[in-house]
Amino acid sequence: MADNIFSKVKESASAIKEKVSDLKEDIWGDEQKQIIQEFKDSGTAKIKEVLENIGGSSAIFLQSGYELKDVSINLGIPPVISSTFRFIKDISEEEQKKVLEETKKSPLIHLIISCLLKASNYFDKIKVGNYKMTSVSISLGLTPGVNINFTK
Repeated sequence: MADNIFSKVKESASAIKEKVSDLKEDIWGDEQKQIIQEFKDSGTAKIKEVLENIGGSSAIFLQSGYELKDVSINLGIPPVISSTFRFIKDISEEEQKKVLEETKKSPLIHLIISCLLKASNYFDKIKVGNYKMTSVSISLGLTPGVNINFTK
């Protein structure tokens, strides 16, 4: 009996590990390489440039279905800039393509929008009980990350 339960736990853990790996690849893919390149030689001037770029892009974030809630900076070595976006609404696939096209001239904003849209698309695939996606946090640095936040 215990062996059967242990076997089921191992199978479940393996399936979860696979899904997390798929999610990581789906959300980051080539974007991770871009972020690492962007932040490899970052100093104060680069941080200021990134903050101005993010702060000046509120309209395009809204167009993508998100509102920029806050930005924080970890001034460690290397520095990390984290932004939290409140999820407002889903947008159509056509609107997603339009927003991505509009942001191609700004690689960093294009990258952020791409991550936000992938988070939205990922949430559509997985249901978490009565919880709804409320925000997405994106960390930009040598070790980038995306956190999807759910609320009941």
